Amino acid sequence: MKVQVANLRSETFEKDVIDSIINTGFVVITHHGISNDLIRTSQKTWREFFLENELLKNLFVNKKDPNMGYKAMRTETAVGAEKADLKQFYHWKPGQMIPRQLDIDTQRLFMQLNDVAGRILRVLDKDSGTFYTEQCEDSDNTILRTIHYPAMDFDSDPGAVRAAAHEDINFITLLVAASAPGLQVMDKAGNWHDVPHEENSIVVNIGDMLQLASGGKYKSTTHRVINPENNTEDRVSMPLFVHPHSHTMLAPGITAGEYLAERIAQIYRGKK
Repeated sequence: MKVQVANLRSETFEKDVIDSIINTGFVVITHHGISNDLIRTSQKTWREFFLENELLKNLFVNKKDPNMGYKAMRTETAVGAEKADLKQFYHWKPGQMIPRQLDIDTQRLFMQLNDVAGRILRVLDKDSGTFYTEQCEDSDNTILRTIHYPAMDFDSDPGAVRAAAHEDINFITLLVAASAPGLQVMDKAGNWHDVPHEENSIVVNIGDMLQLASGGKYKSTTHRVINPENNTEDRVSMPLFVHPHSHTMLAPGITAGEYLAERIAQIYRGKK
């Protein structure tokens, strides 16, 4: 199983995207037009926030919407996993609260990633004759998740990992090159494979909603983030989860809004 790298400026870009997504559920995009300086500056400033004391970070816990704002270490447990992930994270979308020093760069990155997402969705629409781009355009459900996987003594908690094996909920996910490698995908035989960690690239993968909406044509692939051998290395990751509007019908009898609410409940209750 090999996740392909697709150059957005290449004449074969659309073919490369479809081939890789059909075969692996993933594709790595290069020459996407987002400044590497913006990405690295955003990661650096978010890392500084996550290294602050809990009293400050807890000011950004969203008590009205449990899926938004700051989430402390070991808050999220993948469906079916025995232990919570070794990460802290922050969910943001336009109109939500955000630390002032992070506001401008985070907004810019959100908008630019959303533009690239539109390019990918148009490729899928062209391939399958669908309206995925329209269903996701200006969706209030699309969120940017910034994740900090801290450096720690991983031997102190056997079996706990940075992100346990899971599938994403949404239509497509766009992940700017993380500050360190560690992302892996599972093939049909249950073997794990490293996703290429290309400088200034964007990893794109299919989520469960799109697998459902496409009738299984585009498959949501199980993936994880493994612990590094070096206990002194942290990792900052910034995926954009692109969702359709809540009223979008994914399959007869289930809307995107209903599906999302069910999956969020599973995650935070730690149940299947």
